[in-house]
Amino acid sequence: MYLTITDAAMEHITPILNKTPNSRLIMMYEDGVSPYSHHGEVAMQVSFVFAVVREDQLLAPWFDETIDSNVGPLPIKGYSKDYMVDNMVLDGKKFGSVVLRGDSGTIDDTPEIRDETQTVTE
Repeated sequence: MYLTITDAAMEHITPILNKTPNSRLIMMYEDGVSPYSHHGEVAMQVSFVFAVVREDQLLAPWFDETIDSNVGPLPIKGYSKDYMVDNMVLDGKKFGSVVLRGDSGTIDDTPEIRDETQTVTE
């Protein structure tokens, strides 16, 4: 699996990454599992979050795999691969939002980009 994050999508991510030193991006299936997942409303739709966390924040046991991307390996919850495709693109949309799509079409038309650097993981 591979994710391309376009320049248009990076315009939404970079300010959050630059706000906190030693931060990184994770790709999260929003299912209520992990300290970074706020709710599990996935029964009605597939929902992804691109979260910025600090390097020292815990990822295990929730984020047990990675996928490759043009910005480096992204930690993911391994079982969330069921909702992904081989070639994905996170791109900007008109009016300032982003979309996650793949070869077969839209995966999530409203993925969230979120700052989780203040989340307590102890």
